[in-house]
Amino acid sequence: MTQLEFYKSYQFVAELIIAELLFCVKLDRRSYFWLRLPAVLAVVVVLARFFPVPSVLAQNALYISFMFFCIFAYTVLASKLLFKEDWLKIVFCMLAGYTVQHTAYELYNLVLTVMGINANAPMGSYGSGEVVFFENPFATVMYIAIYTVTYFLAALLFGRKIESREKLKITNSYIFVLAVLLFIIDIIINAIIVYYIAADGNVLYLSIVGVYNILCCIVVLFLMFEVATRRKLQDELSAVKLLRQREKEQYNISKTNIELINMKCHDLKHQIRNIGASGSLNEQSVREMENLIQIYDSALRTGNTALDTIFMEKLLRCNKDGVRLSCIADGQKLSFMREYDIYSLFGNLIDNAIEAVLPLEESKRVISLSVRAVNNLLSVNLHNFYDSKIKFENGLPVTTKPDKNYHGFGMKSVEYICSRYGGDLSIKTENNVFNVNILFPIT
Repeated sequence: MTQLEFYKSYQFVAELIIAELLFCVKLDRRSYFWLRLPAVLAVVVVLARFFPVPSVLAQNALYISFMFFCIFAYTVLASKLLFKEDWLKIVFCMLAGYTVQHTAYELYNLVLTVMGINANAPMGSYGSGEVVFFENPFATVMYIAIYTVTYFLAALLFGRKIESREKLKITNSYIFVLAVLLFIIDIIINAIIVYYIAADGNVLYLSIVGVYNILCCIVVLFLMFEVATRRKLQDELSAVKLLRQREKEQYNISKTNIELINMKCHDLKHQIRNIGASGSLNEQSVREMENLIQIYDSALRTGNTALDTIFMEKLLRCNKDGVRLSCIADGQKLSFMREYDIYSLFGNLIDNAIEAVLPLEESKRVISLSVRAVNNLLSVNLHNFYDSKIKFENGLPVTTKPDKNYHGFGMKSVEYICSRYGGDLSIKTENNVFNVNILFPIT
């Protein structure tokens, strides 16, 4: 068996599969995954082993590039049989793995070149010579160390970003452009260097080319994950903007309705009192009816229409669900904010608090909100009990609802509004009390 045959049949396949697994461990697996895995991997190894390499083409860079492209394609097809993901996501993960493998390969050969060690001794560059196992123990140790460290850093810096199938959203055509560039760098250019440029034996030149290739792979990895991450952030921003547009429309409707209800209920109180005075109703019936509509006529007067509206709206819901909502607020200090921003900010805060206290016993269904000026800052504080595990991501609580594509944007909207007005958002949990603290600069 020649070194090229050994490399493409076993060594390259093993390096590639291990690197690809760094980015696939959290993907959605198909049924009978552990039964499929050995069978699929065996097929990949067999296909790679028997890929024809005629002697006349063994030194042809384009043909060798085509061979490695086919072996990579085998792993892509294998991954499709193992994971329930779309093609674009699978190709993305496979390309990321291939880039990591090639980075380790280039780094290993760069070290051997600089140190003047024959790369063909243990497990180095592929060639036409016979396979020699562990002839150079130092090179073998370097091989194991470099690949281990490279793969570990790749998993730490990039692999952990693919935590679940919701984390990676790729719908951008630029990914395909990056994929094409990646193939050019990883396969064709590398093969040309191995077969044509390396023959000159210029250590300095080979070192420069090796460093350049490694840097290209690192840059491509950063670009790939930057595009994927940015796409996710764009989707979240679009969802927040849509949520805020709906909140703006809801605010206008709620404002009109609550003003009308308050006016009608105020008149109705006087009419009931007049009916009671005429003797048509007894005093107890009058008091009961007055109490029933008291909530509508006792709206919070904070000096800010938007805050009054949202508090009234949420107070109605709280009374219905047995939640005690208290508010001490100087609404006039919120004059620097747009009305629908106020509605959105406090609406999302109170909604989240209501969701948290509803499963609790009645004595703990308490929400406290305060808005007050402290020197040149406006302090917004909200406190409520909770009785569940809260996971935080980037300082914000993660929604516990199963469909995360349509939930969990309330706090992102709060964060967005805070950043718009230069505010600082802080969320803490202590002794089963959820605390939200916001500071806005005011003049």
